[in-house]
Amino acid sequence: MNMTTGEIDPHRPWIRDARDAPGEMSWVQTLLNPLGGSPKLHFTRAWTFSFMGRLLLYVVPSFTAFVVGIAGMKSDAWNAPVNLFVFTVPALLVPFALFTLLTEYTSFVGHSRRLADAKRPAWLAVIVLVPMILGLAAYTAGTSMGAAQHRQMNAPPAAKVESENKKGEADSEAAAKTGAKKQNQRRGPPGPPQSERQAAVAAGLGMGLPVWWLTSFGVMIWSLLWVARLPNGGEGRIRTGSDLTPEEIVAGV
Repeated sequence: MNMTTGEIDPHRPWIRDARDAPGEMSWVQTLLNPLGGSPKLHFTRAWTFSFMGRLLLYVVPSFTAFVVGIAGMKSDAWNAPVNLFVFTVPALLVPFALFTLLTEYTSFVGHSRRLADAKRPAWLAVIVLVPMILGLAAYTAGTSMGAAQHRQMNAPPAAKVESENKKGEADSEAAAKTGAKKQNQRRGPPGPPQSERQAAVAAGLGMGLPVWWLTSFGVMIWSLLWVARLPNGGEGRIRTGSDLTPEEIVAGV
C-alpha cells in the first residue's frame, strides 16, 4: 500500500514511515525506559527537547545577569555558590545544572533505545556520558587549583630579614603615600574580597565548562549525523528524514 503525503500526520506531510508517527510516541518510555527501541522521529524529538532546554536555561539567566550587571544593580545573590551533589554552581545556574543532570540520563536512555531499534550495540550510548565525566574531572581539578591559589595569595607574608628592614620601611612609607593619594581619587567603596570558596568555584567552572562544551559538541555531531540517521528497524540506508514507504521498507531501501 502506498502512503500519500500527509496520510500519517496531516500537519507533518514529510512523515512517510508509520513508525515515526508522532501520535504513537510515548514521552515517558522514550525518555525514561532504557528497554525497548525508538524510531527516528521519536528520538529526534526527545533530543531537541533536551538540547533546547539546556540552551535556554543557560543563556537566559546568564544574559539577564549580564544586563543587570551593566545596569549597576546588585546581583550577589545570583552568583552565590550553591552546593549541588558533588559540585558547586552559582545560584542562577541551579535550574540549568539540575536539568542537565536529568537529561544526561534521558539522553542515555534515548540513545540506547535508538541504537537498539536500529539493531546497533546499545552500549554505545555510554558515549553521551563522556562529556559529563570529563567536565566533572576538569571542574574538580579547577576547584583544587583555585582554592590553592587563593590561599597562596592571602597567606601572611614571611618575616623579613634584618638587612631588609630599612628598605622595607622606606617602601612602606612610599606605598602609604601613594595609597592615600589613590584613596582620595577613588569614587566608590571597594567590593568585598573574594572568598576561597568563590575562587574555587570560579576556577572550577572556568576549567570544567569548556571541557564539557567541547566534548558535548563532538557527541552532538555523532548523535545528529549517525545515531539520528540510522534506519528504523535496522533496514535500509543511513539517511536523514522519515521518508520510507512500506514498499521501500520491504525492499530494504
